[in-house]
Amino acid sequence: MHKVGVVGCGIVGQATAYLFDSQVIHDPPKGYHNLAALTDCPVIFMCLPTPFIAGRNDLGVFYSALEDLIPQLQPDQVVAIRSTILPGTVRNLQQRYKVAHFASNPEFLRAHRAFRDALDPYRVVIGADTKWAQERLLEVYKTKLGTNVNFVVTDSITAEVIKCASNCYLAMKISYANEIYDVCLKLDVDYNHVGTGLALDPRIGDGDELMVRAEARGFDDECLPKDLTAFTGFVQKLGCPATLLKATAEVNGRVRTRRREVYIH
Repeated sequence: MHKVGVVGCGIVGQATAYLFDSQVIHDPPKGYHNLAALTDCPVIFMCLPTPFIAGRNDLGVFYSALEDLIPQLQPDQVVAIRSTILPGTVRNLQQRYKVAHFASNPEFLRAHRAFRDALDPYRVVIGADTKWAQERLLEVYKTKLGTNVNFVVTDSITAEVIKCASNCYLAMKISYANEIYDVCLKLDVDYNHVGTGLALDPRIGDGDELMVRAEARGFDDECLPKDLTAFTGFVQKLGCPATLLKATAEVNGRVRTRRREVYIH
């Protein structure tokens, strides 16, 4: 049995802790003061918010918790980042803090079924730049999930890109569905039938992203808007045009305006 540490007790932290039989939770604002006990955990999961503020990912909460954690770490411990972070973040952490092994272990939890997703994940992405961290995380997960899970074991930057690309693709899928919804309105066609027809194609797939309702158009949750904006800026800094990413945000802004009009009328 592996005792794991969980820093941050929001939805992601709670669902991560729920997966394992033995855990130590540290989140002072919520009454969990177990910093010293984290020393005995082979793996510590960082489940902290990374909001988009003033044109960038704000890692203030993340770094504040990390500075408290660093003195407690042992050389063989693995600090797995569950939060959504831009590519290169874990590698920078590893260079800055050499006291432990850092890894990207992004979460793919849906807010309305986070606990079920934790127990029955589509895939588990383990991104680390040391073999030790990869194997330790894989061992901890297999103890609970077995081997009938799609494990993606890779380097840290690849894992970070997988997470960012996944969220941006879901955002793009929502914007695409909303554009087709507008076409259906023009043609007096029931979009629900169109959405059902689209979802039956395994290359397109089902999911909440294909659902469009006049009173709830576009996306405005805690993750997709900030992750799309952050990754778009990151891609542009690389010198890539980010054409689809920018169009996704443009469509969402337009349909969100129409959503407000529905409420007004």
